[in-house]
Amino acid sequence: MRSVPHTTPRFGAMTGFVLSVAAVAALCLAFALSCPARSPYRIGYNPGALVSVEAKNRLAAVYERAGLPVEFVPMPEKRSLYLAAEGALDGDAGRVAGLESRFPAMVRVNVKLMDFCGAAYVLAGRDDVGGYREGMLKGMKVGSLYGIVWADKIMKGRFLEQVTSYDALFSMLLEGRIDIVLCSRSGAEKAIAAHPGRYGGIRQLEPLVYREPFYHYLHRNNADIVPRLEKALRELHAEEHWRELDGN
Repeated sequence: MRSVPHTTPRFGAMTGFVLSVAAVAALCLAFALSCPARSPYRIGYNPGALVSVEAKNRLAAVYERAGLPVEFVPMPEKRSLYLAAEGALDGDAGRVAGLESRFPAMVRVNVKLMDFCGAAYVLAGRDDVGGYREGMLKGMKVGSLYGIVWADKIMKGRFLEQVTSYDALFSMLLEGRIDIVLCSRSGAEKAIAAHPGRYGGIRQLEPLVYREPFYHYLHRNNADIVPRLEKALRELHAEEHWRELDGN
């Protein structure tokens, strides 16, 4: 009689392999659970500046889309920038381009959050003033808010009456103490809408005085998340997530 060679069933080997894979998966899961979640990225913003608040609001959606935790820290504008540049904060909510030339530790998320727009305002009865044009400010008394850098640049060293609120600014215009106002369009529109009876006689000149894209900046230690944030921003813009006017 011919002998039949004995073979070991493969079931036991396969069972061992499956158990090994399951054990490795369990170890990986246990390791992941044992590691603490990444603490939120701390981003500074200025609660007193509408453009900074809008940047913060948009970034909340951007970080959520990117799957990144974030915490927004209210503070004065300059303090936010300096702390971010030192690495004490992870980033600053929004700035115009070029910040990295003065603060090399800062990295730009190179997809704009929005456009930052500045405009000129006069009394509606000023028939002698048509649209805004370069050079028209030379013979006028000009007012603005403290901290508006682009207004200082436009004035080129000439006197600029500066105050701390839109109410004070528009009151000076109504009282004839200044001839024209330079300020953020979004801030002016909000102030006028809040007091239509009082400020209804104020009109914006066209074209805009200033328009620049506004970007999110991070400390270079967080450069690894820039691609994720840029991808999230592109997606949200493509979806028209934010209602865009002609800038902000």
